[in-house]
Amino acid sequence: MPSISEQTFGNRLEHGRNLQVALEKISGYAPDNDKLTPGKFNNFLNDVEAANNTVAGAVQALSDARTSRRLAYFGDAKGGVPGLATLAGRVRDAVGSMPGGKNSSSYKQIQRLTQKISNRHAPKKPVTGVPDANKKEISQSEASYGSLIQAGRDLAAAVAKVPGYNPSAPDLQPAGLVAAMTALANHNNTVSGALVEARNAIAARTELYDSKTTGLRAKFQQAKDAVASQFGRRSPEYKSVSKIKY
Repeated sequence: MPSISEQTFGNRLEHGRNLQVALEKISGYAPDNDKLTPGKFNNFLNDVEAANNTVAGAVQALSDARTSRRLAYFGDAKGGVPGLATLAGRVRDAVGSMPGGKNSSSYKQIQRLTQKISNRHAPKKPVTGVPDANKKEISQSEASYGSLIQAGRDLAAAVAKVPGYNPSAPDLQPAGLVAAMTALANHNNTVSGALVEARNAIAARTELYDSKTTGLRAKFQQAKDAVASQFGRRSPEYKSVSKIKY
């Protein structure tokens, strides 16, 4: 379901379409600014609609990337998908099964690193919605993913130094852990790229709506003023457009 803000953009575009139709019906309408003619105004509205669609696609791609990353990091117990915490726990148990067991210094170190990972939980609600095009700083949730992957890398580096550590499962081997961390980092990169695309699309769309001289809001008033200038504010022509609100 579209957000309230997205519905507002859609409503404004619809109002623009209504104004364009009203302008087409005015016989003899000939604005001095040819960009306010019904044909060129319609072309502008098509650009606005395309920008809306671009934003929708970019925001959906960002949402999908975030969902995939969330699943890769935190898994899904009901779906049987293991996350980083599960992998870290298996590494810890593999070290605990070695000579010296849970009393060994190696185990205690791995346990501490594993605890740092397992203490981090997925947000109660996935990050959704339209990002702020003007917000450039890294959010707390994005920083948390970065900290989590660093903890995973620390675990991989530490287990590689455990004497005799050689589990049979490939994903528990140091090389397997490094590969897993690389895959998780790739998810971060995908989210970062999608976030940039979404913000750029939103910024471009905002310009089409809110530019003080060429945006939809401005064209709305300019078109009405053009009708008023040509036919007068008491004319039926002006009344047909004045009632259409932005």
